[in-house]
Amino acid sequence: MRYLILIIMMLLSGCDLLTTRTPEKPVSPRTNFIPATTPPILFSNLKFSLEEKVLENYLSCFVDTAFLKKKFVFTPSSGSVSQYSSLINWNLEAERQFFNNLVAIIKKGYPITLKLTNELSTPLGSDSAVYHYDYDLTIPTEDKTIPNEYIGSAQFKIYNDSRNQWVIAEWQDIKKENNPSWSELKGRLY
Repeated sequence: MRYLILIIMMLLSGCDLLTTRTPEKPVSPRTNFIPATTPPILFSNLKFSLEEKVLENYLSCFVDTAFLKKKFVFTPSSGSVSQYSSLINWNLEAERQFFNNLVAIIKKGYPITLKLTNELSTPLGSDSAVYHYDYDLTIPTEDKTIPNEYIGSAQFKIYNDSRNQWVIAEWQDIKKENNPSWSELKGRLY
């Protein structure tokens, strides 16, 4: 009996059953994504999804036919289709592949930077609008064959879906001068 009491005392003294433990870090990183209940939030989500390199957040910026009966349409910049035939029937699966390939070439620890400026918006009703931006997309890559900066304009037709969230249904890319366009980056990385 003495041995049993001695063993129990040794076990209890070495277990730290009543002490608190150090909290663990979260498994998934925090993101800046919030439901796009307004158009500005939608475009903020687009920028943050690129910066944070989170595929799910990027794709959430686009129309989902489960919540809105619209098909995603991408119209590439002039001249880019002759270079990259994959841009002809661009769809959301192509967006997914492009995004994954883009993230794969980015230097570790560096963000993708999207600047949207010169906003022009035209409401088309209470549930749709057209937004036009000039963009400057910077990708930090060590691959010297891929330009680091893409400059152009983009026109987005957006809709408010059945979840009351704004989504991009149509995207037209417009080339500016001799700068590489976003379309060219998509075509190259598809």
